[in-house]
Amino acid sequence: MRLLSMGLLAVCLSVTSCSPEDGKDGLPGAQGPQGEQGIQGPQGEQGPQGEVGANGVGFDELTQYGHINVTLQGTRPDGEAFEDSNTFRFIGIEDLAGHNSITFSEEGDNTYHEFRMRRFLSTPDLNYNETWFRIFLNIENLGTDNEIYLPNTRAQLYYSVIGEDNKFFRIDDLWIFGEPGLSDFEYTDLVWDDTTNHLTFSFTFTVDAEFNDSGHELTVSGDVDVFLLEQIQP
Repeated sequence: MRLLSMGLLAVCLSVTSCSPEDGKDGLPGAQGPQGEQGIQGPQGEQGPQGEVGANGVGFDELTQYGHINVTLQGTRPDGEAFEDSNTFRFIGIEDLAGHNSITFSEEGDNTYHEFRMRRFLSTPDLNYNETWFRIFLNIENLGTDNEIYLPNTRAQLYYSVIGEDNKFFRIDDLWIFGEPGLSDFEYTDLVWDDTTNHLTFSFTFTVDAEFNDSGHELTVSGDVDVFLLEQIQP
């Protein structure tokens, strides 16, 4: 009887230790609602400033001979007062004799220096950029008590004056000193180094209303700091 009971117990244990096969996975449940967006993180620190880029090809060649600063003061055609300043630093290499030269000559006891300077506002191209200033300064007996400028001394400006209100007018004028319409022409602090051909001076003059494109009296002033070329004579 005891043996029978133990046999039945063993059978029961063997039956209960057997597990059934796993069933197939059920279908996926429906997607839950999207959670709320998290709080934006703090802004990162600004990175270091990049290095200044190099000048474009040809920049040094076109600016190596110096510049002319020009300031205009007057009244626009619409009656608004204005003051405009800019630096003309680019040379036109196709005509160096006309743009950047010194011609020296002597006649008897007199000496003559003919300084020719023209500078463009940006890289010169007659199809796209015609903004420039030119001044020819012709001096007799430079550096002596008898120094004078000659009548063919002149200046020329082709330039657009643009106001802060986005209105503009164009100046396209040639001014010959000593002729009617111009007054108070003066050049000062002129220094000429005939070894390096380095020329510096300041200038100022006034143009009557009927002789400039603003239609009002115009004052033109500026300073010149240039290196001029001298042609080798045969």
